[in-house]
Amino acid sequence: MAGRNSQISRLYRILGLLEGAPQGLTVTEIWERVTDRGHSNTKRTIYRDLEAIESAGFPLTSSHDGEVKNKDTQRWSLEQVTRVTKYLVLSARELLALYLAREALLPLQMTPFYEDLMQFFVKVEAQLGKANQEHLHELSSEIYFEPAPQWGLGLNREILDTVRASCSERQVLEVEYSSVSSNSKRLRKIGPHYLYFSKGSVYLVGEDMENHEIKTFSVPRMSTARMIDEAYNEPAVEPETLFAHAIGIFRGDEASRVRLSFSRIVASYIKERRWHPTQTIVSESKTGEVEISLNVAITPELVQWVAGFGSAARVLEPALLREKIREQARAVLELYEKEAA
Repeated sequence: MAGRNSQISRLYRILGLLEGAPQGLTVTEIWERVTDRGHSNTKRTIYRDLEAIESAGFPLTSSHDGEVKNKDTQRWSLEQVTRVTKYLVLSARELLALYLAREALLPLQMTPFYEDLMQFFVKVEAQLGKANQEHLHELSSEIYFEPAPQWGLGLNREILDTVRASCSERQVLEVEYSSVSSNSKRLRKIGPHYLYFSKGSVYLVGEDMENHEIKTFSVPRMSTARMIDEAYNEPAVEPETLFAHAIGIFRGDEASRVRLSFSRIVASYIKERRWHPTQTIVSESKTGEVEISLNVAITPELVQWVAGFGSAARVLEPALLREKIREQARAVLELYEKEAA
């Protein structure tokens, strides 16, 4: 890691060391511990980092051991928390992490949440002062996030507020809902559990009061929403349980053991990511291929995910998934053959 990105990583490490040492640390101690954690630097670099931390407004103090006062006896310490307001207290690392992650909120720009989130940052900045703001902005400008699908395009704020209120107040919700599967719109009564964000959209997880099944309802497909005078007292199903066998929002019926082989071209990309909690690496070949295993439901999202790797991914099992990939491949081939004819 080079340049400013290296400094940000090092500053974050130093803040963590100081937070864990109420008695303080000397520059030598900081340098040794930072170096042990893989950061190549000098004591001069540590002094510059401490100046940067102090300039950013973090409550950094120094004292000396004994009567001798020099750089070797100077101990640096950090107050355990940064008080932004009377009721908002953050640790130093939490404050830095908050600014570094700010850009990750950009996908929410088109949602009613974004304005509220930005107002929160405005209030935090007002308490920090101009000089501290500038330094934190400088640090955060060195880390960027890949643009993600924007959440909530087409969300109606009034509908979203009503849905949120129904979850909070535990009241049955009546919505006019457009179903993709049946290509129809009709009134639905839902026992609300919670809002769930997934891949650029927001869903209401709740009980379909018609057949008492737990389902996911797309909030943008709701054209009207109102709470009715009917309490809903059923316990919410935790997302970890509800989506335990899913890759995405589709849950399927039951989990199957899925074995996939990936070519050398994408092997590193696959190994570096956790696609599902049940994922295990079965084997790695000398030619660079990797085989992984997952316990997931066979859903359209799983098919799309595997098919997205093209010929770099091969389904070893189950047979049902192999056949679905074949069907998709044939459909794509037929589409382009028709265009070429």
